[in-house]
Amino acid sequence: MLYRRYLVRAALAAGVSLTGLSSATVAFAQEAPVAQEPAAQDDEGIGEIVVTAQRRAERLQDAPLSVTALSSESLTARGIDNLADISNFAPNLELHPTNRPAGGGSAFAGYIRGVGTGDFQFPTDPGIGLYVDDVYIARSLGGLLSLEDIERVEVLKGPQGTLYGRNTIGGAINVITSEPRLSGGATGLVKARAGSYGRADLSALVNLPLAEDKLGVKLSASYLSNEGFGHRILDDVNYASENRFILRGAIKAQLGPSVTLKIAGDYTRQRQNPPSGYLIDFVPSGATVAKIARYNQFAAPYLNPTLGLPAGSIYDARWESESPYSIYSLQPQQDDADIGGVSAVLSVDLSDTVTFKSISAWRSIDALIEVDGDQTPYPLQQSRTTMTQNQLSQEFQLGGTALGDRLNFLLGAYAFQEEGDSTVLTRSFEGIYEAIRAAGGTPTAADVGNTFTTFHMKATSFALFTQETLTLVDGLGVTVGARYNRDRKEYSTSVIRPQNGAVVVPLSSAVAEWDSFTPRVALEYKPNRDLLFYASWSKGFKSGGFGASTVASTPTPRYDPERLTSYEVGAKTAWFNNRLTFNVAGFLSEYRNIQLTVQSVDPLTNANIRTTRNAGGSDIKGFELEVAARPTRGLNLNLGVGYVDARFDTLTAAAIGSGFVLGSRVPQIPDWSINAGASYAFETGAGQVTLRGDVSHKGSQFLTPADVTSYQDAYTLVGARISWDPNFAPGVQLSVEGTNLTKTNYAYYKGTLAPTGEYVAIPGAPREIYATARFSF
Repeated sequence: MLYRRYLVRAALAAGVSLTGLSSATVAFAQEAPVAQEPAAQDDEGIGEIVVTAQRRAERLQDAPLSVTALSSESLTARGIDNLADISNFAPNLELHPTNRPAGGGSAFAGYIRGVGTGDFQFPTDPGIGLYVDDVYIARSLGGLLSLEDIERVEVLKGPQGTLYGRNTIGGAINVITSEPRLSGGATGLVKARAGSYGRADLSALVNLPLAEDKLGVKLSASYLSNEGFGHRILDDVNYASENRFILRGAIKAQLGPSVTLKIAGDYTRQRQNPPSGYLIDFVPSGATVAKIARYNQFAAPYLNPTLGLPAGSIYDARWESESPYSIYSLQPQQDDADIGGVSAVLSVDLSDTVTFKSISAWRSIDALIEVDGDQTPYPLQQSRTTMTQNQLSQEFQLGGTALGDRLNFLLGAYAFQEEGDSTVLTRSFEGIYEAIRAAGGTPTAADVGNTFTTFHMKATSFALFTQETLTLVDGLGVTVGARYNRDRKEYSTSVIRPQNGAVVVPLSSAVAEWDSFTPRVALEYKPNRDLLFYASWSKGFKSGGFGASTVASTPTPRYDPERLTSYEVGAKTAWFNNRLTFNVAGFLSEYRNIQLTVQSVDPLTNANIRTTRNAGGSDIKGFELEVAARPTRGLNLNLGVGYVDARFDTLTAAAIGSGFVLGSRVPQIPDWSINAGASYAFETGAGQVTLRGDVSHKGSQFLTPADVTSYQDAYTLVGARISWDPNFAPGVQLSVEGTNLTKTNYAYYKGTLAPTGEYVAIPGAPREIYATARFSF
């Protein structure tokens, strides 16, 4: 078949001229402390990164799966300070603020190889797993972490159902923070940054042993702020701002010769204004025309004095934006959250080759988000969302080596519980009802557009998993793994109309359970240290859920789990004494029961209704390659290329009725993602100077399901950085960096809102320039 030829050719392309080289024994590392990428690379080649993508420490070049890994030094050099920025440096990764505007600025939409989701609300789960120090983060709200005190970030591509579990159907992102030091002297960092749009950041980190070889502690604190690059014209308020305080700490104790315990905690407090869309065009049609006429007859004259608008102002095209970063909104905007958690990791070496590990964690979210969905002075589509969530998780692992290190094994058990509540107040064409009542009239049922919806969810998950890698003969290994998972979700919801107290949907509940079995089989061939070829077959699973009921007489809508089967072949190679690495992977993903959230119109009130349903399936094909080179002293080059062909091969009748078209592209997936960078470091009489430039290209894509107007053209972003390490001040580094230097205008949300007749978009960040001073000791 064509796709099999495609995958074979991808593997062969990486392996041209590689046969006939000498063989060596494959070494499978057991659990061990993880080394960082060296801050300064020597002249012998590219510095190595050690990753834990397979829940054990191993060189990135020895991991038989597609992984993009960025060390703390790489993050700094590229100007990455937020998890969303990783998307510009990892092929086939899309990570940005949620494409559901009501999520504010810290809820993420995440996709890897065309698989993921953009919704953040209960009970929808993310399609890629986010892990911080081995702890799963269940909600995407608050998931766009500020990357302070980070050792490295790993992006694992393809389903990770065996070792990571449910809701990693597209892949996983591992964020690893620095470890407390048990020996040596104290180390630390102080960093200050200032720049565009009132940027003012201050961070500090200290890491020191309290008792030599017995006890160590680390503590970091960061305050990140900017005034926002968006501006509200009528009230002179800025939006898309940042105001976060982040505190992280950990204490690590060596309780005995073979026992260590690490307790870690983090807290983030944010009080900021979220991103906002802008009104591109005013295009009402159908029943919306009559609804707008009624609004302008009653609501606009009633609200104009309160809003401070000139007499005669109405809702029409006059509120279209002249700039992506300027709008005419006057409605409340808020993006507040308190997010934190604690974890405890106990590690016991049962022998020289076997380790037991326990990972216990608790996390919590308390958030309030207000956004203006219509970007005009009037409350036509405005929402206020509250969310509280708590999660508990416990994982046990037993891993190590046997058979003279020819077998690397891991056995595990996992338990997870999440419980949360959310409310959503939606103001839809607010003012008609109030104006008619104030005039002594009797509003119709269609004039009552506001809704107040409550959600409650409790989810539990239990899993058993295992993965074993056996060296059959020198250089040839086989991996077999499997995970059994049982999910249960309890869900309840209610809908009322607060303007008149009418009950739309009385409190109703639903319960569902799902089982999943996600195996993995892989074959790897490593003829020597510099070459690795692999092929794998694996499965992934994402939990099902429930939609919000909108009609009292119907049962709570339910959608089924997503399932994915992935075939992958790849090669990892190093050349010229490790001065060049070339890694490539080709994949075919059979993606079924794709969950997508679509928008429709309430036929009575013309309000917006969002419904999640299973849309259909897609056989996704693609590849990614990553190249790093160090051709000469001080010069480093990198290139990443990703391609995804994701189109609907099957569609449900409901999806077709919602506007999906067979053969159309799966939304939120650019066809191409390309990044390239170069840095050059050289010595001067005053110290070392490093110049760096980066280019990130995203191919075309559709940003909203079943909406042809959401098409986003391909775009390219350019960034640069210059740093100076003065030789008369050891530990000091001064730098200037810029992002989106060409002022490229692009959007991560775009679509036509049928209820209001608006064509809107949420833009990406404009050009920003910063100056940073760092002192490390």
